[in-house]
Amino acid sequence: MGTSLPKSKTIGAKIAALIAFSVFSAMILLAVFLGVLQLNTSVQGKKTQLESAAYIYASALAESIETKDRSSAQKVLRSITRVPNILYAAAIDTNGQTIASMGNVTFLTSDQVEGQPSIFKLLTKGNMPIAVDIARGDEKVGKLVILGDIRDIRSQLLWTLITTTLASIVAALLAFPISGPLRNRIVNPIVVLTNAMQKMRETRSFEKATIAEAEGETRVLVDTFNSMINDIRQRDASLRQLAYFDPLTGLPNRANFQRMLEDSYKNKTSQAAYFIFDIENFHAINDAMGHGIGDALLMDVAARLKSELPENGSIARIGGDEFAAIVPGLTSTSLAQEILAKMLSTLFEPLKILGHEIHASVSTGISLISAEAVSPAEIQKQLDLALQDAKNSGLSHISFFRNEKVKALNEEAELIRGLRAALAQNQITAYFQPVVSLETGYVEGFEALARWIDPVKGPIPPSKFIPAAEKAGLISALGERILEIACQQGKAWHDAGKPGWSVAVNVSTAQILQSSFVDHVREVLADTNLPAHLLCLELTESVFVGKSMNVVQKMLENFRILGIMTALDDFGTGYSSLSYLEHLPFDKLKIDRAFVKDARDGSKNTELLKGIINLAHGLGMVVVAEGAETEIELNVLRRFKADFAQGYVISKALPAYQATMAADLHDKNNYAKMQQTA
Repeated sequence: MGTSLPKSKTIGAKIAALIAFSVFSAMILLAVFLGVLQLNTSVQGKKTQLESAAYIYASALAESIETKDRSSAQKVLRSITRVPNILYAAAIDTNGQTIASMGNVTFLTSDQVEGQPSIFKLLTKGNMPIAVDIARGDEKVGKLVILGDIRDIRSQLLWTLITTTLASIVAALLAFPISGPLRNRIVNPIVVLTNAMQKMRETRSFEKATIAEAEGETRVLVDTFNSMINDIRQRDASLRQLAYFDPLTGLPNRANFQRMLEDSYKNKTSQAAYFIFDIENFHAINDAMGHGIGDALLMDVAARLKSELPENGSIARIGGDEFAAIVPGLTSTSLAQEILAKMLSTLFEPLKILGHEIHASVSTGISLISAEAVSPAEIQKQLDLALQDAKNSGLSHISFFRNEKVKALNEEAELIRGLRAALAQNQITAYFQPVVSLETGYVEGFEALARWIDPVKGPIPPSKFIPAAEKAGLISALGERILEIACQQGKAWHDAGKPGWSVAVNVSTAQILQSSFVDHVREVLADTNLPAHLLCLELTESVFVGKSMNVVQKMLENFRILGIMTALDDFGTGYSSLSYLEHLPFDKLKIDRAFVKDARDGSKNTELLKGIINLAHGLGMVVVAEGAETEIELNVLRRFKADFAQGYVISKALPAYQATMAADLHDKNNYAKMQQTA
């Protein structure tokens, strides 16, 4: 988490330091410039003074040097002491011999160099050598060398530098307070903007910066910043609207509803009635009348439901045709029903949309949360379960969530996990139920039925695991496993001297929908070497619902080309069986147990059974009656000329070796009975 910057590190302190440094640097540069100027002036003045004196004394020495009168020359040099700041003087003839000298300073030959020595060298030594020619008329007779003292110039320069440096420091220090107003005008707005941006980063709260003293460019900066913040606010508002509200109905969307659930969970206030609504047949209305009508329908339903929602309640659109509502503090079933009744009553009147009258109805799921801090995922799961139960129960149904649903869901999930493992570990097998010819009394074949023998739980009823397989998408794998086992067993019976025993296998909708199913059946027959005419595929009419008759005919023709028999299973339990019988080339018709049960003379059920058998024979199909449980039922089926029967009166479904023994025993008893009759 960021914090405000220390004052010493703020931009104001940096600017003040910059101003002070600039003043100090300027003063130092000025001092250096003035010092150099002063030094140059002083040196030139000193040089001019010394040269003037040198020329005067050189003229006075000319005769003495020419005559080499040392005494006279010495007197002249002695008088030179009256000139201030001269440390040494020497008169030298043309041969380089010193005729006379004055002073006790060590004088080096190098001091007589031609040209002007550098200022640095002059200041270092503290003296200035001057050499002028001594002439007699036009003839040079010697040289006068004077060494002048310039230490006063050096001291003067030093004091100048010290003074200007101190002045620079004082000016730099004074720059801090003097620059205060300037800093306030420039820096304060920037500091305010910086703190505002830092706060935005930490809190995500976009507040405008208010700076009264800003002017000029800083005012433009502040105004630009505030304009940018305003744009960000508007953008965030638009994004928030898009992110959390449905653009069509204006209601909170699924993400917003989820946020409501999370807020209630965080605040430990989950106690409420939660509703979920699903518009029935919405997709059909949308497809038939167009998306414009569909959108108008959604908006109208949303407005009507919202109109009767309590003031403390909230409603959201969480899906294409789904809405969810929350009424906090409501945990009574009766009160929830009362509020729901008011909301649903708004849909009793037809919705008039663009000249169309549409009667909208909804399925409703309700979850009452009386405990605190129930997780959003749990609430959503409860609503989904309640809605699913309502939709399964019929149109316009209402369902409250019950804990039993969770238990059933968990059991189903466990069952599906176990089924997956069973398929992987080959725990799924086939039991075989004999099918008997009613004309001869002998076993003519078997129906292969899926069985699951769990090593821990024992046998799992097909009524439990087959629906679970369909729901989990495992029904195709299950069907393929049974088909392979059935064909292997059929081939084993064929090789064991039972060439007439056929095997029938149920085929699911999921298998038929696979484009490769016919090829798979062909491969299984090839792998097992089972003659194709000994395999019968049993299909219920639910397999063909939603498909055109031509598609179904082509499907059955593919089986017929392979030489496989086909049967319409569970006849009489659907709505279109007669149409299928008339137009589709089935080889067999299997009559459902509902028509065989309690078959006896004089009952309506028996007359209907007789009519179905005659109808099937009239269409050239073999009739197989399922679920025969008594001899009376078998006798009725024989009298009505049914071809085959299967059921507990003959044998229940058994493992292959037991089914073989049961079939052999049945045929043996049947043979004995026929002998007695003969």
